[in-house]
Amino acid sequence: MDKLKSLISTHNQKSEDSVDNDEIVLDEKHLSKKKSWEEYQDDPAERTAVMESIEDEMYKGDIDPSLRLLNQLPEQINLIALEEQRHTMRLQHYFVGRQLTDELLSNKDDFGVELDRVIDLEHDLQKTFATVLDIRFSVKQAKLGLTDGSIALLGYYAQRQKLLSLLKILKTIKVLHNTDEKLKEYMANEDYPGAIQLCRDCQHAAVTYRQYTCIQDLNSKLKDTSVLIEEKLDQMLALMCVSYDYTRYHNLTTAYLLLGKLQSAMDQLHMHFTSAIHSKAYEIVYRYAANTNVETKQKYEDLCKYVPLDLYIPCLIELLTMLWGIMGSYQKMLDYHENDNRCTEQLSQFDRTYVQKKLQIGLTRIWSDIQNKVHPYLIAQDLSLFQFDDFIKVLDLINRLISVGEEFCKTEDIPCEPLRAPLRTQSVQYFRSFHQDRAGELAMFLQHELWELWPIKPTFTTFQLNEFRFFNKGHESLEKSKLNENTGGFFAEESTSPFVFTEDDDLEETFFGDGADTDEEEEVDEELKVDYIDEEGVGGRLDPKSRSKPKSRPTARITFHNSSRDGPILTNTTLNVLRYLGKYMQMMNALHPIAFDVLVSMSQLFEYYMYAVYVFFASRNLEGSSSKLAQLLFKIQNTIIRVEGAGGGGGEGRSGKGFSIPPPLVSDLIELHNPQNLFGLKERLIATESLVFLSDQFELWKGYLEDRIPEDKKVFLNQFYHQTLPLARELRDTVYGSIAGKALSYNAIITQMASIKWDVRDLMSEPNSYVYILLQEMEGLQQKLAIVSQAVPFPLEVYKILWTNCITEINGVFLEGFGSAKKCTHEGRAWMQLDYQQFVSQIDRFTTIKPIPGKEAVENFIKAYYLTETDLEQWIRDNHLRYNSKQLNSLIYCTTTQFSKMIQRNKLSSLVEELLKNK
Repeated sequence: MDKLKSLISTHNQKSEDSVDNDEIVLDEKHLSKKKSWEEYQDDPAERTAVMESIEDEMYKGDIDPSLRLLNQLPEQINLIALEEQRHTMRLQHYFVGRQLTDELLSNKDDFGVELDRVIDLEHDLQKTFATVLDIRFSVKQAKLGLTDGSIALLGYYAQRQKLLSLLKILKTIKVLHNTDEKLKEYMANEDYPGAIQLCRDCQHAAVTYRQYTCIQDLNSKLKDTSVLIEEKLDQMLALMCVSYDYTRYHNLTTAYLLLGKLQSAMDQLHMHFTSAIHSKAYEIVYRYAANTNVETKQKYEDLCKYVPLDLYIPCLIELLTMLWGIMGSYQKMLDYHENDNRCTEQLSQFDRTYVQKKLQIGLTRIWSDIQNKVHPYLIAQDLSLFQFDDFIKVLDLINRLISVGEEFCKTEDIPCEPLRAPLRTQSVQYFRSFHQDRAGELAMFLQHELWELWPIKPTFTTFQLNEFRFFNKGHESLEKSKLNENTGGFFAEESTSPFVFTEDDDLEETFFGDGADTDEEEEVDEELKVDYIDEEGVGGRLDPKSRSKPKSRPTARITFHNSSRDGPILTNTTLNVLRYLGKYMQMMNALHPIAFDVLVSMSQLFEYYMYAVYVFFASRNLEGSSSKLAQLLFKIQNTIIRVEGAGGGGGEGRSGKGFSIPPPLVSDLIELHNPQNLFGLKERLIATESLVFLSDQFELWKGYLEDRIPEDKKVFLNQFYHQTLPLARELRDTVYGSIAGKALSYNAIITQMASIKWDVRDLMSEPNSYVYILLQEMEGLQQKLAIVSQAVPFPLEVYKILWTNCITEINGVFLEGFGSAKKCTHEGRAWMQLDYQQFVSQIDRFTTIKPIPGKEAVENFIKAYYLTETDLEQWIRDNHLRYNSKQLNSLIYCTTTQFSKMIQRNKLSSLVEELLKNK
């Protein structure tokens, strides 16, 4: 301040006496150099510089700017410097004010709003002030107007309020003491969430009024009640493992959620399931074993051994049904936590995830506990003592359990070794013994089989047999339909126990006929039973005049087999074999690991049946069979046919593999050597066609067998279907060929042909009598076939096979007869051709087989008589395989009869001998 006063006094002295014009001019010049405000405003850089030159201290609210500037003046004040500083401060003040104005203009709307709020606040304060003045005035008036009575009234009112508060407390205490009855009511109604909430409310109230002595005792009682409720919840949770109820389980979940113990409850739930499996299994087994006076204290494994065999399956069914119920309860709990809306709404995401994961993990654990209870029961008894149907039931029950387990665990790849291993071991042992016994029974049936046609309805199929009805039950069918396919699963709401069998073992089989169809059966013409063959005449004492032509007789009527009218050609033994095979396939269906062993045994039964048919009806005619059939029969004989002198059912075949069947023996009551019944044609036909029917059934089962045989074993299955089954039809040729070789008097015809002189000089107009005799015998054969067909309708294919073999034999007779000629003229050759053409023209009376078997060989042989000696040599080279030595030499002799041709004859004979030697 002193500095400023000094400057003012000095300046005043100078201005009174003389003014320093030069200084004034200098000052004006200096000031004239300053930029005006407008110039600063137009220059943003200068404006910014001015704003930044303001000291930070100037913005503080507790600073006096004027005093600060005065304190900053130097000791020696320069007017020009001061003026310059003043100009700077004015610029700063101007731009600060300008910026503030700009800010106010830019926030004009907000400023107006805030200003309105400030005005409203002032009005509210004024009203408040007025209200306070009124209150003070009223209080002052009340103070002046109160009396002693009014004060007493207020006291009474205060006392009344205290008593009302006390009454409320007493009522609350009374309610707390009566809570026990309400809790019992909740528990009786199984409203556990309500009981927990009530108990929790009471505990909160007890804490509020804990200063009262009676409440202290009640608090202790409520704690005991809480423990009791939790114990009751645990008991009900254990009950849910055996008997699930949606409402109860929902209440339990809600109750544990209120207690905050839902996760620990899930841990406890798995323990309850394990305990239920153990306790219920023991209870069931003990109840069945108790009939044998078993002591009370027994291990479960030991207790299973005391279950009687006749109660083994009922006990197993009840045990599995109980386990299925436990799995069903677990599955429904899992479904509740995964899909139920009520559960989703009340549980947090964390709780839902935890519970679902816990239950998912527990699936395999529960399944393992179940297997551990079934396994000791399976190994406790020797299943080989069971009847087949009972054994199959045991296998089926375990397979159903495995299917239930697959659905329970939601995967087909579940561990089942504790169930499969004992069944596999016992099944192998059981099946070997069973197969050996069935093979022995088959040998016995064949020995007593009379090969009579069994009356079967045309609609018969193997699936009508009781042994094949498992295809239509709860097992997998040929189309692999599953037991639970149409029921929504094993654990659906309306599903019943999969372990309950339908009692249909004694269902009547309705495919049997009455033994005779009166509508179709016709009287056999007595004329068909007459034998028209004069065997003495055929022997060479035939009267040519009387036997020059065959008698005119009606063509015998053959009854052919009609599938829509006639049932399949079967015997009692065939039906038994089908029943055996049905049981074998039941075993295959019930236990897949031994399916291949079962298939091998099925093939052995079929092969033994085929071998028996061969031994009974074709053992002397194997030379004409194919090499494949011969090899198969040889293999059967050396693998499964018991060596003579071997022991009983346990003896070995020639292969030494432990399984063998006694050689088949034909019944002594069967006539196979009587020409009147065509050497047992009826029996041969029934046996052969029943074998063919059996092979056809295997074709029906092919898809089923392929599904159950492992891939690495299907080579055997393919071999059986492509190399064994087709030979059943090929055996027809061998069986019926043996009849064709004896059905006609071939030797007598050959003898008569050998006595004919073929060196005639005249052309003959009539065939030789042997041709008519041959045709008569063929007609007699046709009549015998007709008689047989009345008893057993002929399959058309069999009829053709018979006549094919007969005609082949007859053409062989012609070759043999023509080859017996010592001399033959051209007229004799024409006579041969006439005889043969007469025979060929009559074949259509018996069969329409085209081409006629052997016809070309006979005609080719007759034509060879017309060849020149040069052509004959080439003909012999081309046809030597079709004729025997006798026939070729006869041909050579007849064509080279002159002595001059002896050299040529010897040459051709040597050629024949050489060719046949290398044949």
